[in-house]
Amino acid sequence: MNRLSLRTLMRLGVLAGIVCAALTLPGACTLSSGSGAPRNREINDIVRLPQEIGPYAAAAGERLAIGGECRAMLLDEFWKHYFEPWTQAALKYDPAETKESMRKTALGTWYGENRRIMAPELMRKILDNCALEGFPSRNEAAIAVAPAHLRGLPTHHPLFAKQDDYPFDMLQYPNVKLNEPLRVLHASRDGVWLYVENAYSAGWLEARDVALADQSFIDSWMVRPPLVIVRDYTTVTDSRWVIGHRAKIGTILPLVTAGDGWWDVAVASAGEGRRAVSTIARLPRGAAAPCPLPFNRENVALIGDQLMGQPYGWGEMHGLRDCSATLRDFFLPFGIWLPRTAAAQIASVPGRNLAGLTPQEKEDAIRREGLPFLTLFYKTGHIMLYVGTDPAGRPLVLHNAWSIRVKDTSGEREQFIGKTVITTLEPGKELGIAEGKTLLEQGTAMATITDRCAKGTAAAR
Repeated sequence: MNRLSLRTLMRLGVLAGIVCAALTLPGACTLSSGSGAPRNREINDIVRLPQEIGPYAAAAGERLAIGGECRAMLLDEFWKHYFEPWTQAALKYDPAETKESMRKTALGTWYGENRRIMAPELMRKILDNCALEGFPSRNEAAIAVAPAHLRGLPTHHPLFAKQDDYPFDMLQYPNVKLNEPLRVLHASRDGVWLYVENAYSAGWLEARDVALADQSFIDSWMVRPPLVIVRDYTTVTDSRWVIGHRAKIGTILPLVTAGDGWWDVAVASAGEGRRAVSTIARLPRGAAAPCPLPFNRENVALIGDQLMGQPYGWGEMHGLRDCSATLRDFFLPFGIWLPRTAAAQIASVPGRNLAGLTPQEKEDAIRREGLPFLTLFYKTGHIMLYVGTDPAGRPLVLHNAWSIRVKDTSGEREQFIGKTVITTLEPGKELGIAEGKTLLEQGTAMATITDRCAKGTAAAR
């Protein structure tokens, strides 16, 4: 079966949690948080551990503090990356490799939403609509005028590697937030789609979700004090009441006016000639806050508790989150930059290689060196956030996982988690996990965000 190369997928952002979604730990659930079939039951960790952030943030106490110099460095890095599509005209990805990736994808064998092999003639039409003979044909600053999803090809048709492979649509790239800076590189032959780069990925967006940003718009936008959405899925409706959006945590909105109990913020929309213009939206004071939020236990709990228990969304499908999107959105309100994929996130921080250590040595390293809510733990394709220890001293992590593999008397099957949870690094251990398959055994790296400062650089990619 033809597939995109791993290197290409990682660069373009399509791996937005790819193996994270296929977390394969044998084990089975014997405890239940309620009635229902075994596949709806919870593993012990989820039942016995508090599934809220407050207690862990309170226990972390002063360990959450980030020094002033490091805080400034991390914030400078954040804004550099966020505005990169406007400040750097150079392409982030090699055009020849991008074109070849699209060709290989369109010529591969895939299953569609009806679980049948995608018709070759349909795939050829989609590829022809890419107009690759002239790619890239543009290089213009732009802005997202709605929350939208990058796609690997200009189509809403999903491509699945297997007949029953939901939700792993290989064209589902990351979510682009309202107001996010973009750079337009190309248009589809029918004009319905635009190929864009943002600060962490690239792909096709519907043209209706994009407006071109001239220099005067950019200048006025960048000088306004920034607010950040801190109430997930806040409704943002412009002053004309023409259109409303559901803005996720981490959405940046320039401040226009502050009032008693409300904020007036700038929202980008498309004016004449698809040129970006600013409209005004009024938000309740509690829906947004000046960016960045102080990194303290109150705010860690404020943001983290809203992510807990949220359904898993491959590549942010249906406006949800996968493992790397969960961590990225957790850090965004604090002005701390993370790239989009699990591998890119762990690589963005000077870290410690754990490969070759015994499970006990890994646990000791995490307990000794880990900082709650600042240390990342990684296994191939899956990213987690260390939050502290349980009463027995075992490290605990926050992560959004699709499923684990369990094996019982009936054989091997998939046990769904499908949400953001706090677990040990051996979830399902009570059920007899197969040797070598726990998160602890498979973990290969840990890295602490503030170590960017200790190394004298905050260059995350």
